[in-house]
Amino acid sequence: MTRYFINQGGEANKFWNVEIEDATYTVAFGKIGTQGRQNSKSLVDAASCEAEVAKLIADKIKKGYQEIQEGEAVPQKVIAEYRPMDEDLFWEIIASFNWKKRGDDDAIMLTAEERLATLPVEDIFAFDNILAEKLYQLDGQKYANACYPKKQTLSNGTPYISVDDFLYCRCCVIINGRKFYEFTLDYPKNWPVDGTFESVLYLAQKAYERKTADEDYPHSSEPSFETYSNRAGWL
Repeated sequence: MTRYFINQGGEANKFWNVEIEDATYTVAFGKIGTQGRQNSKSLVDAASCEAEVAKLIADKIKKGYQEIQEGEAVPQKVIAEYRPMDEDLFWEIIASFNWKKRGDDDAIMLTAEERLATLPVEDIFAFDNILAEKLYQLDGQKYANACYPKKQTLSNGTPYISVDDFLYCRCCVIINGRKFYEFTLDYPKNWPVDGTFESVLYLAQKAYERKTADEDYPHSSEPSFETYSNRAGWL
């Protein structure tokens, strides 16, 4: 039995096939349109072989591969026209989050990460700056009051706010999309209480690493998105 998978997300245009025969499986992989390469592995029995192949398939699907049927035509790879990073493209990338993958933030952001990785490095940095600016705009007392409607107070009566948690809550407003963000900016009572999504802070860094294979991210976003950075919002 052979199963066939392709990945055409972002810059990818790859195939990955796996064939099982008793306790041995063979994978073929490479760029679509080429013969690619093959590797085989034998295990102690057929059950162990099937279990290992199942894990490999799950990993490929997590990375963006989709299964196709034997003999099914492979879609023509669509080359997206270049667009410089701006507000519209920023929100399009946010809107591409796959919420069917709830519980796995990396899987939720995978399509967005792949698309961002197709852009020039300068646009990845620009995405990061737009994200920082959106977070900065939400940094303020009226938004914190909406985020923590039953907030605790310190011994001197000052409302207690976790700077990290409030940052992650602001992230949640943004990943809900442009309309939700803009409405919440004007009407803080719309705030999604108890919602957080820290992982979006690292989306640009992950896209940069995917594009360059460099784990050292050389960009610091502006303005600062840390809680209390927007001093005017806390007056």
